[in-house]
Amino acid sequence: MNKTHVKRAIVWICAGLALGYLVWWVVPAYFKPAAVPGSIEYLRQEAAGLNRSLPAQLDEKTELMVTEAAPGIFIYKYRLVEIAVDRVDHQKFAASAKPLLVKTACDRPETREEFLKKGVTLRYSYFDKDRKHIATLDVTPADCGF
Repeated sequence: MNKTHVKRAIVWICAGLALGYLVWWVVPAYFKPAAVPGSIEYLRQEAAGLNRSLPAQLDEKTELMVTEAAPGIFIYKYRLVEIAVDRVDHQKFAASAKPLLVKTACDRPETREEFLKKGVTLRYSYFDKDRKHIATLDVTPADCGF
């Protein structure tokens, strides 16, 4: 065997090793099953993706602090930056907020298609400027006719 053949053999062996490592490292990701829509794994992935851009000021009075996942429930946690908990009538707040939340959640393609049609309840938790709990409201698939 001359030097050229030895060099070619070494190059092919190195290329084969590199290809084998690449296959060993990359291919399993293609066979990993995707999270089932509505499952806790799926909801955790959705929350993690959204949380990368949070907290976010939605308007001058509302901040989306974080999202979370529970079995069958996607949770939004909001802070009302100008409100103190002791100045809120909790029942009146819930009664006035619920119809608006239902309409918004059912009308928005993102929440309707990604969550509600897949059997996921949307939970909206509201906190005051000092992060004290005001109210928690659920929008269920049944609220939207699913």
